[in-house]
Amino acid sequence: MKDVRTKIGRRAFIKNSSLAGGGLVLGFSILNSCTPEKSKTMAVNDMPDEWFEMNAYLKIGENGVVTIVSPNPEGGQNVKTSMPMIIADELDVDWQKVVVEQAPLNTDAFSFQFIGGSQAIRRGWPGLRLAGASARQMLINGAASVW
Repeated sequence: MKDVRTKIGRRAFIKNSSLAGGGLVLGFSILNSCTPEKSKTMAVNDMPDEWFEMNAYLKIGENGVVTIVSPNPEGGQNVKTSMPMIIADELDVDWQKVVVEQAPLNTDAFSFQFIGGSQAIRRGWPGLRLAGASARQMLINGAASVW
């Protein structure tokens, strides 16, 4: 097998590849794709003046904004999104009208407030579904009595 000598050295290779990489980085603008759409985002002015607490997990504003409390702390498992989504799904609420808050430590209201072991969704699923379903049933019963 014959060795082939190239005319380019290590330093020249690093210089040329960094120039080519820099040209690619300058050619794209990531920030243009990060601007939120105004029609889908909730402004601060949309926050209600009065809240109605349904249970320990959620409260609803008079304009339809729903605040869902996430009982478990976030530790990289995405429980601060997935746990409120379970309640929002049972409540049948638009996710664009949901505000998520972190729950304070309250072992009376929330049975399992622990980070670690990947048990948050498994242990919290029945309580979260019950919270969303019972709040939805309360809203249906309230609307039926008014009608």
